[in-house]
Amino acid sequence: MKRSEGIVEILEAFDLAGSYGAAAELAGCSHHTVARYVRLGASGRVMTERAVRDRLIDGYLAKVEEWVDRSHGKVRADVAHDKLLALGFEGSAEFAAGELAI
Repeated sequence: MKRSEGIVEILEAFDLAGSYGAAAELAGCSHHTVARYVRLGASGRVMTERAVRDRLIDGYLAKVEEWVDRSHGKVRADVAHDKLLALGFEGSAEFAAGELAI
């Protein structure tokens, strides 16, 4: 997702050039990106921020934070994952690590 300044630049380039390809050259992006934002703009759905979605780990974050606090940050990821599985978590260790990354 582009920043709002980039989206405005893309839409202005399209208004000026009138084609996806020419607007892409002016804005320094792909013509596919131009097409996407022009379609979103026409539908009134241009978004400058990503939508926040529920994550698989959300229901378990309080427990993970508790383990981290109790262990003073020493809890190992594989141990935390095993404990999460026992609580019903259905994600892989790699998925959990990616979901926890901020």
